[in-house]
Amino acid sequence: MPMEYLRQLERDELPLVEWDVVNIDKLRVLHAAGMVEVQLPPVDSPCQKAQVLYVTGLGCATLRAHGARMRMSRRNPAQRDLEASFD
Repeated sequence: MPMEYLRQLERDELPLVEWDVVNIDKLRVLHAAGMVEVQLPPVDSPCQKAQVLYVTGLGCATLRAHGARMRMSRRNPAQRDLEASFD
């Protein structure tokens, strides 16, 4: 999942037009997962241009969960084990 690109989109002013083919492929994945609303060009279109409308609620929630998971993985193992014992 292209999480860094999703995080960038959340910070950008939307709607925006994306011309980069690599990023358009990431948008296809994010759209299929329900994380962004986007107008995508046909795959075989000679003009590859997408318009990103917004990051969905699911996309925002996924970013929050991913951020919490990243913070948790940076803690030392003993602290994680201690916190897990309280869950």
